[in-house]
Amino acid sequence: MPNQIRKAVGAAMILSPLLGLVSAVALPALRASANGKVAEIARHSDRWYLYALLGIASMALFVPSVVGLTSMVAGRLPRLSLVGGGLALLGALVATGDATTELMYWQMGARGADRAQMAALAERYENAAGTTLVFAVGGFALIIGLLILGVALWRLRLAPAWAAIGVPVGVIVNIVGFSSNSNALVIASNVVLLAALGWIGAQWLSEPEGRSRHVLQPDEASRRITARTAPR
Repeated sequence: MPNQIRKAVGAAMILSPLLGLVSAVALPALRASANGKVAEIARHSDRWYLYALLGIASMALFVPSVVGLTSMVAGRLPRLSLVGGGLALLGALVATGDATTELMYWQMGARGADRAQMAALAERYENAAGTTLVFAVGGFALIIGLLILGVALWRLRLAPAWAAIGVPVGVIVNIVGFSSNSNALVIASNVVLLAALGWIGAQWLSEPEGRSRHVLQPDEASRRITARTAPR
């Protein structure tokens, strides 16, 4: 990967969870019912708009972040990276589409809108089989793909276990947070992602041009042990 592109991907790994965290902080209180959700949006229209815009930007940057994680694994595990990266990228693209619908919800709470009609529309949209199927497939693809990439990053010593596994864990917590209408979990998920994905991105940015992307290198003692035990 050319150095300028690699730097851009590293920056995306940091900015994506950072914008997601700011978006989560701006997010008004999540409500279980459609009526409660539309009412909350109407009370905090500007905050919801900010949450939606930052959420879209965060997910847009998450897509190249997934490509970067995939490229780290591809050199040594090409088939596994193809499966994990493909699933994760599919899920990230579906999640990006989901994030853009928050602008639709923002208009549902706009002044002059019929609150009852908007709540009924939100209820139909969220419970329609065609809608839930798309987002369910995307969510599972994202989780499974990131788990595959995370385990590969850890086993190849390209990232420490806490960072490699922290990426899929952060996504899982995020999905649970929105599903359970918990603002605290949504914020916590972005903190985890910022720590894990941001750490990996920082390593990319700190590496000199042309250096191999091995975040973790075996120490000298490990090299000697490997040399002694290697078949001759």
